[in-house]
Amino acid sequence: MTDTLAEAPDAPDAPDAVAAREPDPDDYGRTGEPGERATEGNPYVRPSRLATFAAVIVALWVVGGPSILVVIAAVLVMIFLHELGHFVMARRAGMKVTEFMIGFGPRIWSFRRGEVEYGLKAIPLGAYVKIIGMANIETVPPEDEPRTYRQKTYGQRFGVAVAGSTMHFILALVLTFAAMVGFGSPGNQWWSVAQVSDQSAADAAGVAVGDELVSLDGVALSSFGDMAEAARDRPGRSVDLVVRRDGEELTLTAPITARMQVFGTVDEDLDLYQAPEGQVRMNVGTAGVVADAGIDDAAALVALDGRPVDDLDDVRAAVSAARDGRLELTVEQDGARTERTVDLGSEVAAGPVSGFLGVGAQAEPVPVGSAVGETFGFFGDVTARSTVGLVRFFSPSNLYAFLERAITTPPGGRDEAGPERPRSEREAFRDTVAREENRMSSIVGAVMLGEQLLEDWGAFLLFLASLNIVIGIFNLVPLPPFDGGHVAIATYERIRELLRRDGRRYFSDANKLVPVAYGVLMVVLTVGLVAIYLDLADPIRL
Repeated sequence: MTDTLAEAPDAPDAPDAVAAREPDPDDYGRTGEPGERATEGNPYVRPSRLATFAAVIVALWVVGGPSILVVIAAVLVMIFLHELGHFVMARRAGMKVTEFMIGFGPRIWSFRRGEVEYGLKAIPLGAYVKIIGMANIETVPPEDEPRTYRQKTYGQRFGVAVAGSTMHFILALVLTFAAMVGFGSPGNQWWSVAQVSDQSAADAAGVAVGDELVSLDGVALSSFGDMAEAARDRPGRSVDLVVRRDGEELTLTAPITARMQVFGTVDEDLDLYQAPEGQVRMNVGTAGVVADAGIDDAAALVALDGRPVDDLDDVRAAVSAARDGRLELTVEQDGARTERTVDLGSEVAAGPVSGFLGVGAQAEPVPVGSAVGETFGFFGDVTARSTVGLVRFFSPSNLYAFLERAITTPPGGRDEAGPERPRSEREAFRDTVAREENRMSSIVGAVMLGEQLLEDWGAFLLFLASLNIVIGIFNLVPLPPFDGGHVAIATYERIRELLRRDGRRYFSDANKLVPVAYGVLMVVLTVGLVAIYLDLADPIRL
């Protein structure tokens, strides 16, 4: 870092060391007339660009419906608030801000208030605030030098640099709290039964939608995970299940279902369970190779590859004898027996038998007093996982795997199966994050993923909160041109000033930082373009 930020021999220590400002090519066109800038009392509007922009919005509405516009608007608000953080802190520090723009590229519309031009540009993939004098190589009029970023104190520069990420973190906390209080949070004790699987242990016990599960076989259930773990350890046993219904506690008898999964080499398993009446039945989702084979949820499995199936041991024996991943199933559904073929890839294997209660969860609103702790817990968890994930992603092996995935993924995506069972949007989002943890998504992918979550506003708010945390952390990477790079430069300069012990300012040589900034920018652009391709060719699906 010291080689990159070495002192410039002609670093300006005073305003009079700065040359006059060079003309901005945007100020005037080739004819000498005012260029693409608004002036005081005279807004800039390019009707053709504005019409094109409006046409794109209408096209998005027609193709994707209002939901995609809601997600895009949410992302743009998030970007706007990031830049607003920089803008407010810069103005408070007395810095001169000349532009506040949403988007990049050619101007569509803008207006000027005082010395600041506000506007909209053609490519709404970001935003920026232009503060004069961000580096010592930038020339500004001598009278403006005291108002440059570089001439302000370390605390002021630090505050401006981190303001964008701070806004993201504040917004993430607000969104998380709103999701907790308004809609609940998955994974904690505030949940109730959302669905009961047919022919499952819960169905046999008489569990109803809306019940709250209190304990299973004497084990207190403080979360959905506790319930799943308690049931998993008790396959084939009849246990006492205490539920709270309409304010009263009831004790039910639940014959815990024995469950087995047959794993293949595609992104789907054959999910089987021993129903209380004795038949082996299938847990089938709404999409995937099993559903595509014409098999209904809770259909009974009568034979596998010609071998009769009476229990899960018969399934294990049949799977062990299978020569590949193509399984011939005889199923009983709608009062008739039919033959179905399921292709799970090149090979299959049977997993261990575990217990299965057979309920789905719906989050309940979290009490306000508890929501504060839950909010910071969620924030801390996502922050830790995002930081680790970011470091892991930019390791050479994962970058290579990411690029290789783009090269080997054809347009239209991989021929992978969908979910193995019906899931709520929150469960789907959690599973998707786990499955795609080493994949970088672009803003295009974020919009597409957010659109899939709009049916559950709680899940959508938590998604936006997570997105804000990830962007906030990414912006703090201590390399130029990220905000974290400005923090690193300001901190380095401050350390050199303290070592001087003479009260003079120290300015790092911005010329030596240009190659670093370009190198980082090239990596980010490459990753971004690859991410956009993957998001379009192989979109993340819940």
